[in-house]
Parts: sequence; structure tokens; C-alpha cells
Amino acid sequence: MSTNSQGETFRFALDVQRFKALGITDPKSREAHDAYDHHEFSSAERLFFKLWGSDLLNSGLFNPGQKIAQRGEHPVFAHVIISGEVVATTEKGSHLFGPGSVFGLAEGLIDGVYQWDAVAKTVVTTKVIPVDRALREVRRLNAGLKGICRFTTMRILDLSSPPETLS
Repeated sequence: MSTNSQGETFRFALDVQRFKALGITDPKSREAHDAYDHHEFSSAERLFFKLWGSDLLNSGLFNPGQKIAQRGEHPVFAHVIISGEVVATTEKGSHLFGPGSVFGLAEGLIDGVYQWDAVAKTVVTTKVIPVDRALREVRRLNAGLKGICRFTTMRILDLSSPPETLS
């Protein structure tokens, strides 16, 4: 677990300082590609790196205090946090999410709703994933990859049985 400058603990965040220390400030730069080829990155870091540099996904920008998701809403877009901090609040408390966190995808894939409100704590940039497109793509996956998506979604949302949308 990592903390922000106020000492708050992130529920999930990649160590983006590591990228900065390697000179990676632009995922399409020569330095970035050299670092990607010559350093040991975790699978989460490699996925983040690819999403960060993707031209296939639009970017989102949210100002501090701006609501990104509302409890009870059906997600139309999922978000991968590229930079900044998001606070997700439920009746049980709140969680801080940072770079590499994804929200709205699991809920969108099961045609569910957000169980929490998400608000930008700082300026937040995201990569935006249209949920309808993601669901179409998941449905076309081979059985093994679809199973991984089903299992991951069940784990994230604490489901006891597979959702119909991912059968």
C-alpha cells in the first residue's frame, strides 16, 4: 500500500514515482519504450503503461470536487485513473484510489450500478472505456479469457454466482 502527501492510504495505486524516476513522463517517448523493454514491471504496471499510451481510448479530465460516479447509477463509461486521486465513498466509509485503479468496468459488465460515489480529490486524468464496447468485446473472447473476466468481476463485486451478462 502507498500513501499520498497527506498520509492517506490508497486502496489501490501504482507507484508512478517509479515511472518518473525512470524518466517516463510520456508513454510514447523513446525513454518510455526503452524502460518498458529493459526493466522488470509487474503485470499491473505493464497494463497501465499500455492503457496510458493507448490511442484507442479517449481521455477524461476531472477537476477537484467533480463527481465522476454516483451511487445507484448504471456506468456508461469505465475509467482507468492515469493521474490524480479519487475518493470513493459508501455508507461504510471511503477509499482513496490512484493511478492504475479502474472503476465502473465490473459494474458495467454485469449491468449493475455503482455502490459508491466517486469524487475527484485532485485533478484527475483517466482513460475512458465505453462499457457497451467493453461488453461486446468480452462476449467475443475465447472461453479462457472470458472466464478470467467473469472470475475477476465476481471477486471485485463479491458475487456468489456468475452474472448472466458474462455467461
